[in-house]
Amino acid sequence: MLLQSVLALEALDPACRVDQPLLASVERMAVRADLDVKLSGGRASLKGVAACAGHDAAVILGMYLRFHLREYNHGRYPHNDIIAGAIRQLTPSRRMTRRCNFALVALLFFLPAALGPACGASAASPASESVPAGFAPADDSVFSTCLAFAPPGPGRATRGIGACDRQLAFQERIWLHPEFTPQVRKMLDKLPPRQATVIRAASLYSRNDIPWNELPDNARGISVIGQPEARGYLYDLTKHYQSPEIPEHMAGAFTLTPSPTAIDGTARGVDGQVGGELLMDTYGAPGALAFAADLLRFMHGDLKPPWDTELGIYNHHDRAFHEWFHAQLPAFSERVEHYLTFRNVLDEFSGDGDPMVLFNIDAELKPESLKPFPQLYAFYRSVGPAVVATTDVTDAHGNRWMETQFNRGRLRWIFMIRHGRLTPFDTSYRPAGESIDLAAPGKGVYYTQSSVTITRLDMTFGLSGLKFATDFHSDRDRVETTSTMETVPTLIAPPGIHKIIDLIAGEFLRTLAHGDGGFKASFLSQREAEGLFRYTASARAEFGYAPTLELLARVGDSVADQHSAEVKLEERQLGQDLFDAFMSDYNSARPKILALDEVRKDTGGNAKGRH
Repeated sequence: MLLQSVLALEALDPACRVDQPLLASVERMAVRADLDVKLSGGRASLKGVAACAGHDAAVILGMYLRFHLREYNHGRYPHNDIIAGAIRQLTPSRRMTRRCNFALVALLFFLPAALGPACGASAASPASESVPAGFAPADDSVFSTCLAFAPPGPGRATRGIGACDRQLAFQERIWLHPEFTPQVRKMLDKLPPRQATVIRAASLYSRNDIPWNELPDNARGISVIGQPEARGYLYDLTKHYQSPEIPEHMAGAFTLTPSPTAIDGTARGVDGQVGGELLMDTYGAPGALAFAADLLRFMHGDLKPPWDTELGIYNHHDRAFHEWFHAQLPAFSERVEHYLTFRNVLDEFSGDGDPMVLFNIDAELKPESLKPFPQLYAFYRSVGPAVVATTDVTDAHGNRWMETQFNRGRLRWIFMIRHGRLTPFDTSYRPAGESIDLAAPGKGVYYTQSSVTITRLDMTFGLSGLKFATDFHSDRDRVETTSTMETVPTLIAPPGIHKIIDLIAGEFLRTLAHGDGGFKASFLSQREAEGLFRYTASARAEFGYAPTLELLARVGDSVADQHSAEVKLEERQLGQDLFDAFMSDYNSARPKILALDEVRKDTGGNAKGRH
């Protein structure tokens, strides 16, 4: 686990998890570069923080940067010998971050992510009960907000539904039905597990059994294309990078170039770069931010006294939100609560007559709910109680905008809302600045800091101080971000072996943070033509040659998880269960959404409400 702890690139998180842009290209050839920024069109700013919660554009780019090839990667399970014991300290940690993303974190984030394609502000009902300014009345339909994806004009609801339909179908393909050509599978069989790819990048460059494309300046690369295929999404190799020109098509490339430190033609290090493009006909990142902003308006309880006086107490505020959740999404809420126990959802405070909401999720996976998925259940029981991972998103003044934590099976997710807008808070969870409208154009800098550890036999391994600075700019047609690793991550290991671990992995991490300009990731979403949006993402870093670390990686590679394929299959089955429940609610709401076009006709296009 030390290997993945040493990397813990699963925790590289400049945008509420920039862990995907680092090497997320050809599975195993990429340490997930989560430009999500999860590259997402959304996590592209403090705005990305909320988009993180609300829109699946994040999912799209995240999945594309890793080309979904992750589905074919080999996992690891703990072994008993000392070396493998050290190596495993991060393997389960990394897999926990990823799989509990699916089995636990995804359950929570799926809620806003699922709402994302069809949520935001809806037309206000004349009979709606009065609520504080900025918040949506409880009887507003969250589904009617798919209008946000269509420009104003005749048939807006029909056009909005069309965009939602295409987006949801696309999400199902890439999340749940990835497919690979024989050439891709053959290539993946030749690559080391993704967890060790970063460590072994320098030696991988010299391997001739990998189907590299030879490029200028002695660079070697692999190019991938992806496109819808029946109900799935098919990935194939290509000789040259091909920019997508058809909606829902993608292109990606992973490239290694000898760094200037090469000696006698032998690469002592390589510059690695992963990049990709995705063309969509649904919406761009600005649209995703707009409905993320609308989604925040629904994140409240009853907004009535008695107000909370302390954090994390489940009471009438939480019950009001749950009642709304059940009414809006009856099938989906039933499935979410089948898998999760909620200790708290939100806290509401008077705010001197200006109510504020601390969205304060405290949830825990019900292990017994995973029994229909025996391999996933066994994995979670083995690893879940050992992993702790945290991420904080802050601004230049040290104010917090979001906190996430996975602590031995318990998930926390915290952000603040005032006037229906995202609001910074201090360490005591009090408002600490002006609220922001995620949909408004803007620019600035935000910071993410992460840590991840795993404890076995009273020994804790991991990384802390994974800190990124992200510059962002957004306007009505584009969102652009650039993320940079600010510091060298700190290794966490037992005192008796910490110095040894630093000798083995310290220089590798220092090169990663500062070599050849340091780790950088970029994201761009821009409107190309009417109804077309292009997402572009890339990440680059230098990876030093670390023979001892590579030896450990090889030992770790030999400890293959025989059940990896079954676990991945069960992950997708769980995801399909949630997706099908959401689609049931979505399809039930379609007639009401489409009827909004008739309402607009009757009112001459002046229907009351934000849309």
